[in-house]
Amino acid sequence: VGATVGQIGKILGCRVVGIAGGPEKCAYAVDELSFDACIDHKADDFAEQLTKATPDGIDVYFENVGGKVLDAVIPLLNPNARVPVCGLISQYNATALPDGPDRMNWLMGQILRKKIKMQGFIIFDDFDHLYPEFAKEMGAWIESGKIQYREEIIDGLKNALEAFIGLLNGENFGKRVIHVGRN
Repeated sequence: VGATVGQIGKILGCRVVGIAGGPEKCAYAVDELSFDACIDHKADDFAEQLTKATPDGIDVYFENVGGKVLDAVIPLLNPNARVPVCGLISQYNATALPDGPDRMNWLMGQILRKKIKMQGFIIFDDFDHLYPEFAKEMGAWIESGKIQYREEIIDGLKNALEAFIGLLNGENFGKRVIHVGRN
């Protein structure tokens, strides 16, 4: 999802800094997808690298991770920044609140002082009426090569659980698809 959002940002003229899990994925974002930079969220100095990569701050942050990535981004958000929230994968397996101090007041203070707009969305709950227009434009971008994508096909429903766990552990590279049915 983030790879597609970043490419759309580039098409629309934005400076795009990606965040990925590992040097290979970051190289792909920069070299193949034309992101301006990409920071490895597994790096020990992730927050410092992100700060250097965004010297003018962040106006739009597409949130689908949460956790330490969100913690590093929030201080870099510019006044009136927008944060569309489509997922929080770092929290999907959580059975309790994270260890450490409660950061809710800090987060709410950042949102208030910087006038940040954070809004969750589910594509077809909020934007289903725009899908035909999106499909037409996205189809043209894919056909012209402006949008690149990678798919990893896992064969068989019997491999679905292992594939899903691997997805949550960041083992995938691109979209992971389970092929179910006869060949």
